[in-house]
Amino acid sequence: MKKILIYLVFLLLLGCGNNKQARDVQKETKTTGDCSFKKEYVSDSTPHWVERLNDIPLPDYMQGDSLIDVYFKYTQAVKGYEVTGRWMPYDKLAETGNVVVNFHHKETGTEFQYFGEKYHSFDTDDISFAKDFKGHKNGDIHYFNYTSPDTIDIYKEYNDNSPIGYYSSFQFLDVDFDGNDELLISDMCKGRAGNNYEVYKLSKDGLQKVTYMPLGGLTNMDKIDLKNKTITIYQNDGAYDEAEFFFSFKKRRVAIKDIPKFYSASASYFDFDKYNKELGSPFVLDSIKEYTKTDSERRVTYQVRGSRLVKKRRN
Repeated sequence: MKKILIYLVFLLLLGCGNNKQARDVQKETKTTGDCSFKKEYVSDSTPHWVERLNDIPLPDYMQGDSLIDVYFKYTQAVKGYEVTGRWMPYDKLAETGNVVVNFHHKETGTEFQYFGEKYHSFDTDDISFAKDFKGHKNGDIHYFNYTSPDTIDIYKEYNDNSPIGYYSSFQFLDVDFDGNDELLISDMCKGRAGNNYEVYKLSKDGLQKVTYMPLGGLTNMDKIDLKNKTITIYQNDGAYDEAEFFFSFKKRRVAIKDIPKFYSASASYFDFDKYNKELGSPFVLDSIKEYTKTDSERRVTYQVRGSRLVKKRRN
């Protein structure tokens, strides 16, 4: 009987000492006397979505043995897509890095990828600039809540009902008015005009980047009128030098050859050579408004008439 009691005491002490915690495990703890018993649920399997990201071939510029792999997943489906990412910071303390973002439609099974360099977002910045951040570790997994483009920001105060979300790292929006959503990716520029946005068409062959005017370089200061199918591009060169370029959705673009000299630097930035080479674009420049104040204040409107840009009014 004495031997049995000694044996039971030995087992009890052994159980109390075995309390090492594995990483990322779920625990249920019960306390009896001076000894805590832990029920641990340990999963050694890698999430399926991480395995899928690892199976996606990387472009040559992303290849390297020293890459840090940080994985993220948005907890909500966005326009029906499960959105996951493999982010590769340049070093353990970097805020930017290469990225592959996988979009998988949960109903149709359609899948496409976005590949980017120097990528970061408000979501990844929350990690990199956290107060207790000690560096990225290979294999880190993070879950993000998607920030809707409807979220109020300072640019919506200037640009009423703007459909572009300053805090959204990506969004789906029909910016070419063809009835199908495009993918917009934010570059997190955070400049005076907000962020810049790359626009991609969704096709059976993947993403096709859109570069024609006015979609090649949208910002939060640009106005997109989904109802009237117009886009207004904003440009500035300081506090007293601004211009707006008004585009509408039309079938036929005519090259503009007769161009007056502008008063503002902002209006002068418009690339008419590029515009004239994109005659197949569905957008047409209707007018330009410029404002400048040096020795005197000028507000001038120019109207496109055929191949001519005609000055309408000068103040």
